[in-house]
Amino acid sequence: RVFVARPPLFDEIDAAFHIAGKPVFFAFGDRIFNPAGVPIPPAIMAHEAVHGERQQAYDGGIEAWWRRYIADPEFRLLEELLAHKVEYEHLCVGRPRNERRFYLRQVAGKLSAPLYGNLITFDRARAALRR
Repeated sequence: RVFVARPPLFDEIDAAFHIAGKPVFFAFGDRIFNPAGVPIPPAIMAHEAVHGERQQAYDGGIEAWWRRYIADPEFRLLEELLAHKVEYEHLCVGRPRNERRFYLRQVAGKLSAPLYGNLITFDRARAALRR
């Protein structure tokens, strides 16, 4: 289910990542929040589904997952790597090699971007997505 609204804990998330007004999506269990109301591509839905499933299975619950995600860069990198891998795989299904390379660069660029706190270099992100 997708909601055109801010997710719970938005103020805490924004304080850490300065995302207010940006077209960013948030998994919160089985819900996806889309404050900007922009279209969500299928690969991003797959990405957010990974977060949602992991949040629901997280000991302590969804809010505990989010608070650890905000506070713990290593945890955040692990969670984003898992979700970005699924996003990349989703984009590559049935695509020729040149398009898969394009998507690899695109997704590695997102994973290594300031949004997540510059947790990984582009080259490391690209290598990790290929594994």
